[in-house]
Amino acid sequence: MKFLNICLIVCAALIANTKCDDFEGVKLTAQECKDEVGATDEDVETMFKHEPAGSAEAKCLHACVMKRFGLMNDDGKMDKEKATDILKIIASGNEEQESLGLEVLETCVDIDVDEDHCEAAEDYRVCMHTKAAENGFTMARV
Repeated sequence: MKFLNICLIVCAALIANTKCDDFEGVKLTAQECKDEVGATDEDVETMFKHEPAGSAEAKCLHACVMKRFGLMNDDGKMDKEKATDILKIIASGNEEQESLGLEVLETCVDIDVDEDHCEAAEDYRVCMHTKAAENGFTMARV
């Protein structure tokens, strides 16, 4: 089961801003962020596999992509409104999954996160991954 994590929110953000079949656009954004933060191709691959960030650069990759799509503000906090909009897009009318996803967001959007934005991105990923595992929220579309 694929759990909600930062990568999935990132992918959802990309879907919200590009056509669903525009995976090249998704990869381009990840590549731009990879270059910006000094991440590796492996870090990008790990992100797309929905796995935990294994390095500081991988965490910064997540933060960069979140910021590019307005999911993380200048204070390193998640934008609840944007995350909710994206969740509705990826739920694709599945009311049960939308409800479970909103529960995940409600739990995690206002958690205390590290002041470092890269660490904050990982804090959000861990919270959402854990909550999704508890409540059964999946992201099959992404």
